[in-house]
This record gives sequence, structure tokens and C-alpha cells, in this order.
Amino acid sequence: MLIALRVHPCPRRAMATNLLSRKIGRHFDLIDVNGDGKIDQSDFALIVSLMRKEFPEPSAEPKLEALDNAYQGLWEQMRSDMDVDSDGAVSREEYVKHLQSDRKSDYRAAIGPVAKAIIDLADVDGDGMLDDQELSKVHRALNMGAKDHQAAMAKLDLDGDGKISESELVQAIEEFFSSEDPEAGGNFLFGEF
Repeated sequence: MLIALRVHPCPRRAMATNLLSRKIGRHFDLIDVNGDGKIDQSDFALIVSLMRKEFPEPSAEPKLEALDNAYQGLWEQMRSDMDVDSDGAVSREEYVKHLQSDRKSDYRAAIGPVAKAIIDLADVDGDGMLDDQELSKVHRALNMGAKDHQAAMAKLDLDGDGKISESELVQAIEEFFSSEDPEAGGNFLFGEF
């Protein structure tokens, strides 16, 4: 006797994959600063320029240079791993596909120095953490609105001290790029999506 089994797709898995796609798409939109539908080195230069406007103090210049170097490292990793058609840019499709693959660990490793450089730059009071005002400047430079900033601050501050520590930021980055749990706080790293 032959028994036919019907396999039903898991709706939770489909929802999770959709969640990951939406988060990755949100991040693509933030990095595609000039809005041309692709990411290239000029987008990262624009981000640094926008950060410079938020942190104009002369003492910030070496930190901005470190951020620029971190973004250059991230861009080189992206170009090497994601630019499948070798056109010198990463399309939304290339970006999303790569970050949903098993090869995304190199990207997450390359984004770590960017996160550290952002904390070093934005941590104006030197306590090693980002308070609401400091993180707000970073979010403005990324063209995020007040509502997105508030959502991020509320979800990323795991211990409720009003500040985002480096470990909280690292956890948020990990959750943002890999978690399929709709309740993960890291989903709100770049605000609501």
C-alpha cells in the first residue's frame, strides 16, 4: 500500500524568513544613502559625511577616520562576497540573498569594527556606552526618524539603565542579522520595519 504524505510548509518558518528579509531590506535602504538602488563605496562615504555633521567637534576627526576605515573594510568584504555580477555595486537582491545564506558570518564579522567605531565616535561622555542623545545623533545620520530611534532605544537597552552598552549593541547586531524570533530586541536595531 502506497501512502501519500502531504507536507505543509511551516507557517512560522515562512513568517520568520519573511521577517529576516524585511529586516535585511530595511538595512539595505539605510545603507543605500543616495537612494540609487545599490550599495557602493560612495554610500559609506556619505554615511561618514552625515556622521561628521552630527559630530562636528575637532576631537571627533580621528574617530571619524576610524569609522571611515571600518566602512572601507566592510565595503571590501561586501564587494568580494556579494557583488555577484561584478558591477562594482551590491544590489538589493545580492544583499538580501547573501545575508540569508550560510555565508553571512563574514559580513557580521566585518560589521563588528563599524559598530565599535560608531560607539567610539558617538560616546561623547566617554563612559563606553551610548545614551539616548548620543544614539539619537547616530540614528539621525542614518536618516532614521524619532519614532525609529525611540523604538530602538527601548528594545536595545536590555538592562534598563538608559544606555546601550557595547555588549547590548553586539547582541542587537547578531539578532538583527540572524534571529527569526519576532520578539528579539535586536530586530529594532534600526527602528521599526
